[in-house]
Amino acid sequence: MWSHDLSAYDAPIKFGINIPLLGDHLSLFTIAAVVTSLLISLYSMSMTPDQNNPMMKYMPYIMPVFLLFIFNKLPSALTWYYTVSNIITLVLQFIIQNYIIDHDKILAKIEANRKKPKTKSKWQERLEQMQEQQKQMQQRQNKK
Repeated sequence: MWSHDLSAYDAPIKFGINIPLLGDHLSLFTIAAVVTSLLISLYSMSMTPDQNNPMMKYMPYIMPVFLLFIFNKLPSALTWYYTVSNIITLVLQFIIQNYIIDHDKILAKIEANRKKPKTKSKWQERLEQMQEQQKQMQQRQNKK
């Protein structure tokens, strides 16, 4: 593509000045890695139930920003690998969620399990029997 040396960062966008934490360039492989990382985060957040923790709502947006500053000075091969890995992850998540997992079947199983009566453990049954015996003994003592 545009990078001829994968052991160094690609610098097609040069600023001319040194920006703190970012440097004097912007790598296209880094931008691709950040965008794919953001897409994975957004897709994962759309699949999870509503989260009440406000920090967890903003985490998908914060991590790619950190990656932008961290990956911009790394070799192109590493950021390209990260980008390809993210794309593969996105495709696999999409295939699994839409074609492999049968959400209706899972919801039906959950609903069936909710309707089943809860079975008591042997320990719980013994405890209830002992409590019943104690009540009966207290009633006998109160009658006398």
